[in-house]
Amino acid sequence: MLNVIPRPAYAEEKFGEFVINSDTTVYADDQLAYARDALLNCVEKACGYRIQVVVSRKAQIQFLFDRHVAREGYVLEATTESLVVRASAIAGAFYAVQTIRQLTMADLIDSPTVLSMHAVVIKDEPAYAYRGLMFDEARYFHGADTVKTILDMMAFHKLNVLHWHLTDNEGWRVEIKKYPKLTEVGAYRKGSQYLAWGNKSIDKTPHEGFYTQKELKEIVAYAARLNIMIVPEIDMPAHLGAAIAAYPELSCRNVHIDVPIIHGGTPENNGIGDVIGCAGKEFTYRFIYDVIDELSAIFPAPYFHIGGDEAPKGEWKKCPYCQETMRKYGLENEEQLQGYMNNKIAVYLKRKGKRLIGWNEILTAKKLDNSVIAQYWTYRRDPRVENYLMSGRDVIVSKHQAFYFDMPYAQNSLRTTYEFTLDKYNIGAYPAGILGVEGALWTEWMPTEERVEYQLFPRMEALAEVAWTPESERNYKDFIARLKKFMPILEKARIEYCPLSMVNVRNPFKRLKIIKTFQHKNAHVEYNRAMVIKKRRRYRV
Repeated sequence: MLNVIPRPAYAEEKFGEFVINSDTTVYADDQLAYARDALLNCVEKACGYRIQVVVSRKAQIQFLFDRHVAREGYVLEATTESLVVRASAIAGAFYAVQTIRQLTMADLIDSPTVLSMHAVVIKDEPAYAYRGLMFDEARYFHGADTVKTILDMMAFHKLNVLHWHLTDNEGWRVEIKKYPKLTEVGAYRKGSQYLAWGNKSIDKTPHEGFYTQKELKEIVAYAARLNIMIVPEIDMPAHLGAAIAAYPELSCRNVHIDVPIIHGGTPENNGIGDVIGCAGKEFTYRFIYDVIDELSAIFPAPYFHIGGDEAPKGEWKKCPYCQETMRKYGLENEEQLQGYMNNKIAVYLKRKGKRLIGWNEILTAKKLDNSVIAQYWTYRRDPRVENYLMSGRDVIVSKHQAFYFDMPYAQNSLRTTYEFTLDKYNIGAYPAGILGVEGALWTEWMPTEERVEYQLFPRMEALAEVAWTPESERNYKDFIARLKKFMPILEKARIEYCPLSMVNVRNPFKRLKIIKTFQHKNAHVEYNRAMVIKKRRRYRV
């Protein structure tokens, strides 16, 4: 069994092993020199020496250009004498290096003098071109180091898209020079809701943070070196509370609100309620276009995510600007008004060489520009998605049951993620329209990096295998056997992963005996509400 995640499309183990030592030489055709350098860095980091680069194809390690290999694919042949990688692009050769890292366990062994791997033939390429992870930093700002850790692990497992949720009701995390109040006001909130939806407990600790454009460019460049593109999301017209707090004129009634501290609720408890960006004001569109202009100069990806989900229409029904726009363009209802808004943005993005992505609620509108991509997340079956695929349009799949990583493992288990198939969700008849799959890490209840990692790992490994490995080659028991050998790598990287004993627990309280009193400061206190734990401590229950 080859210890590689994601499992290659085809692999055949041979007799013997290939050994990398200080005398090993490496050659690369010019097109693949970047991947050669990635391997050099890997060996140096593990062993402390750099193997020698030569200009002869007689080197023990060779990276050879082969136009017949798929762009993100590779062919790897290791014997006792040589290691040859064939690829048609940097992407495929780079992924071959990730496979070599895993086969040699270069990230685990402490100061080895050599790296060794099984003799093997691997012919590999991804099942999906789009292999994504969404990371929400609007709710909690975690910073560049956390993002880079996520990017490093994504590259290790051949994921290639970071969908970066940078704005929401609770925070605006990106500098827009034309609108400085977005970060002066919108990047700061007075507190945060505790624990879970509906909980009225408030942590009054202020929360703030945002990325300067310089910092964003550095992270985008870092990701590019890992063959990862970053797709920004600026959520609109709903989930715009932080922006409206900074610029009230974005709303229909110029409402003055604080940046919300409740992740869901009504204005009375500082949730966002019906407050929404106005679809009738010219200022709203000018604002959106200006934001797109500045971010397009930072994010070269051919996609731009606008959210578009969970948009209450109550304000639009009463807004003279919105109603006048509907009359002017013959729009039947407010759902069609959102479609009109999305189409205007889609056309503007096309001029920038980008395609609009929106959550599948945007499909309520009757007519959307052909370039629009729907991201299918909702828990229930959505016939609109099936019709959209049937009409030849494109979809990214992020089904809640399988790919919402903010959910407890007892609700969305690791096995449910791994055993995802298109047929399970009634979209298997339209594989050509499925660009790929994406995991979603919403952070409403993740104020710490440790919690982010616990929710994300080892789900990322399961996501990677769904995204890369052919469905016919996936086997959950085999995956778990390989995953067990990966746990020490996560430990060495100091990643606070969820133990495998907890990733498939259907009822976490089934084996617990709940006692209503517990010892605390030499006194018995009745347990009648949730405990808020602000610091890392060991508790005995």
